[in-house]
Amino acid sequence: MHRQVDKTPFKIGSGPDCDWRIDDSAVDEEACVIWRKGTAFHLLHSSGASGVSFDGVVNQGGEVDGDIDHTLVIGSHLFALHTSSDAEEWLSGMNSQQWYIYDKDLEKKYGPISFLVLAEALESRRPNKKNLILLCGGLTSMGFYAEQVLPSLPRKSPLPAHNGSSSNGVKEPAQLNLEYGEFTCPVCWLKFDRGDVMNIAIHASLRGDPILGEEHMQRFHATRFNDKGQALDAMNIPAPDMACPHCKRKLPPGFLDIPHLIFSIVGAPSSGKSYYLSVLIKVLQTTLFQSFGITFRDADPSANVILNQMKTQLFSASSPQEALLAKTELEGAMYETLPRLGRKVPLPKPFIFNLSKSLDHNQDFSVVFYDNAGEHFEPTRNSADSPGAQHIAAASGIFFLFDPLHNADFTKRLTGLNDPQVESKRMDQQDIILAETEVRIKSLMGLDVRQKVATPLAVIVGKSDTWLHLLGDPIEFPVKDGQLDLSAVARNSARVRALMYEICPSIVANAEEISSEVMYFAASPLGCSPVEFTDSRGVTMIGPDPKLLNPQHVEIPTLWVLSRVAPNILQGVQNS
Repeated sequence: MHRQVDKTPFKIGSGPDCDWRIDDSAVDEEACVIWRKGTAFHLLHSSGASGVSFDGVVNQGGEVDGDIDHTLVIGSHLFALHTSSDAEEWLSGMNSQQWYIYDKDLEKKYGPISFLVLAEALESRRPNKKNLILLCGGLTSMGFYAEQVLPSLPRKSPLPAHNGSSSNGVKEPAQLNLEYGEFTCPVCWLKFDRGDVMNIAIHASLRGDPILGEEHMQRFHATRFNDKGQALDAMNIPAPDMACPHCKRKLPPGFLDIPHLIFSIVGAPSSGKSYYLSVLIKVLQTTLFQSFGITFRDADPSANVILNQMKTQLFSASSPQEALLAKTELEGAMYETLPRLGRKVPLPKPFIFNLSKSLDHNQDFSVVFYDNAGEHFEPTRNSADSPGAQHIAAASGIFFLFDPLHNADFTKRLTGLNDPQVESKRMDQQDIILAETEVRIKSLMGLDVRQKVATPLAVIVGKSDTWLHLLGDPIEFPVKDGQLDLSAVARNSARVRALMYEICPSIVANAEEISSEVMYFAASPLGCSPVEFTDSRGVTMIGPDPKLLNPQHVEIPTLWVLSRVAPNILQGVQNS
């Protein structure tokens, strides 16, 4: 809405004789008046009126200089004033739906930001808003103080009395239900519905998200779409990429189209999770396609790049030094800092793969893996500031990787074993980690401590090349003629369980208190013992010899979990 001042005096207020009448009983009948003196226009504050601000100064008028923007605030009503020989050109550049935030302290400008979410952007930007200036699209030389504008801005939901922000300025949308929804975010594990999903702006001018920071493109709730059904950003550019409404992280392509199942790998520090996951991905690609006609492929190659690099590094190496995978560090490359439940926290990056059958895409789904640092599973780590392992409560399958060479009772049975890992001195807390896993799952799911989850739990006794002789006869390979023989899986499980019950009964006891469906597996990602070598710094290290790699039974736990959570996709599952 605009008015052109051709003759003066031009009165603004709520009175019936005002030239611009504001229908608001809180506004004085005559709040201010514009006078023309010669070629200049002046705005005068009316005597006795209150709540009037011209160019940020309360209850004081001034000259409306030519070709310069001016702002006027009357109560909760915002006006932009401009004297120009071409008023239509100035008006054509105005856009009241796009706003910018200018931080005087930092001398930085953010935006454009939709008027509908401007209140949220302000609440999350800074606790002290006195030095924030707002400019709507088209204003260049003058804006509004944030504290003047904030009370009149639209909000999607009432803001709490403490302004809805945590100490580090992250606000969780109050209108979203965190526990119920059609989808579970593979990054922060909070739930949401289809209508809650945000889109990610594309146009370069839309860089600077009020929650994620100025280096990120803005996230927005789409209200406009093109003929293809694609969301349009504020600059009318198609913005097909979507983001979680909670953590704002980009969702994988096709996330809304097919189910996503979280497979959580749990294990102590240095138990071999990175090697296990790297080998598992390679073996699954072969076994699923050759034995079951299932394509196992990257759902988001750019997001999976770290895991694919580890797989390539391991299987393309020519020496143990090249094949050595670095230990996963807390808050290292496997993690990214994102907002979750009112604070910014490190969350593990998800590695997502699609499973599909060429003749029946109605059964397609994705699986999500994480390469957590083992420390994230230790007691005292599960705080609101370090929630990196909470995916176990949202998991469709849990894989506990037990390292027998870190257990003193197990290594006592392995007389004559020439493996440098046996010499490694590390406190064995694997039974404690499994007990902690039970506490976390039941706490996060709100279960009674006496209840068990129905989530399949695979207990994987790793490095089986070093201990399998303790079972006597070899275990069966349960994939035969394009079928997974569940009876063979059960027979193998019974034998491994009996050995664990004898040597490490606390592992069996803890596992079977977690889930009503537990299976035990023997597996060796490398199929051989690592070797010692001296790196370029002269430090003695332990790494796998790539010439001797021979993975054994690595994929069987995953196939078993798939048979429980998605039985129809495996073309042959039999109980013999």
